[in-house]
Amino acid sequence: MKFLVLLKMRFFYRATITFVKILMHFLWNLKITGMKEIHFRKGCIICANHQSALDPPFLGSILPFECYFMAKSELFKNKAFGALIGYFNALPVHRAGFTRGTIQKFITLLEEKNNIIIFPEGSRKAFTAKPGIAKLAWETKAPIYPVQIENVNDLWACFFRKKYLHFIFKKPLFAKEYKSMFKEGEYRELAAFILNRINGIENEN
Repeated sequence: MKFLVLLKMRFFYRATITFVKILMHFLWNLKITGMKEIHFRKGCIICANHQSALDPPFLGSILPFECYFMAKSELFKNKAFGALIGYFNALPVHRAGFTRGTIQKFITLLEEKNNIIIFPEGSRKAFTAKPGIAKLAWETKAPIYPVQIENVNDLWACFFRKKYLHFIFKKPLFAKEYKSMFKEGEYRELAAFILNRINGIENEN
């Protein structure tokens, strides 16, 4: 099944993520925990903590399918670079982040059974979850797959094998579960719940 999914990827996309994954293994002591036990569904949200500009390409490279993700609109000012990241499914968003237009764009992607990567904090400098991810999930009933990324900001230690560049897949969260715990409109609370699961914090609800 995984082989068939890989075949559906565009050739250059597949070749690039394979190269990046090999690079992470040899240079930065890559370790992936929990992904083999997960049966991914189409039209899903992969969400992770945000530590580095390398988070999107690194996370995208270990997944067995193509994903869309948000990128700052400023990155598209250079046409060549914008075309490159656009090929890898980056979509430009303004600094406001989860605007209604952005949310609608990603709702459409999920409804068309595409997979997306989202960082609930919205930026590397934030420490709380934005409600946009919860609204996306609520309106599309998308399954959520939380991932904790460790040590992407300490690649030297990973290079010298003192630490792992570690991706930890947590327990998935499905619509039936999160809609039984929260009411419509409680997007900030649901977003905080998702971020806590990513970070391994026990939630009380």
